[in-house]
Amino acid sequence: MEKTTATKPLFRDRKRRVWELDFMRGVAVLAMCFDHMMFDLANFRGWFSNSYEVMNPFMERLRDIARAYWASGHDYADGFRFWGHAVFIFLFLFMVGTSCAFSRDNTRRGAEMGVAAFIFTGISFVLKEMGLMSYGVVFGILQCIAMCILIAAAVDNLTSMNKRINTFAPLVIGAVVLSFAVYEKSWQRIPFDHEFADEHFLGYIFGTHAFGDDWFGLFPYIGFVFLGMFWGKAVYGSRASLLPALDGKWNKPFRFVGRHALLCYFVHQVIIAGLIIAVCLCMGYKLSF
Repeated sequence: MEKTTATKPLFRDRKRRVWELDFMRGVAVLAMCFDHMMFDLANFRGWFSNSYEVMNPFMERLRDIARAYWASGHDYADGFRFWGHAVFIFLFLFMVGTSCAFSRDNTRRGAEMGVAAFIFTGISFVLKEMGLMSYGVVFGILQCIAMCILIAAAVDNLTSMNKRINTFAPLVIGAVVLSFAVYEKSWQRIPFDHEFADEHFLGYIFGTHAFGDDWFGLFPYIGFVFLGMFWGKAVYGSRASLLPALDGKWNKPFRFVGRHALLCYFVHQVIIAGLIIAVCLCMGYKLSF
């Protein structure tokens, strides 16, 4: 009798990850890094005490480009950042939902993300006291992701008794949330509260009020997560890549970033700001803190 060797299920074998999911997550993270780099370049003058005395043409040109980029975020008609930001936020949260379809313990993942979000909130308020952030982060992207994963885990557990319901419930929930968002025109920017208000705390979480340097209320972003969860269940039921022929060395940098998305989120601003400061110091700028 021929002896057979057991193989690991795909979702347990780290060497056989679905490459396009890591790739798309990596693209979203790198787009976020670019967005934050442009913010830093638009506001770097405030970091230096003699920025108006040096006025380096190269840095001033970069600053003008970055300011134009950020100004385009307010115009949905032809704003480059408005649509670019919307696309990479959708892609990132969609991938969060897809990962929920792969995970065997979303409750644990959500709790771990919640701890990371709590730590980041603490760091943000330290940076606020140092003058490096304006408001700090009360309910930002990490907090939003943690809550979305926990809610997705609850829905997954409640519908686990029926495979069809379990597959299509995320699609229905996501479609309802986003349909209501379109009806309410929730893509229009909500004016930010200038000071934290206790009575608006639930509003910061659910999305009726906005506060902080990084704010992502659950509504409508949880809709993207549920659509991604449906996609993962419906399309990647076998946990196999849909595009194995396209995999190769060319996508390794993106996949690396995608596999280490949380780490990149924590360190990218330090690296970006550090590089900008280093370049400016070489050009004669002097730090004001």
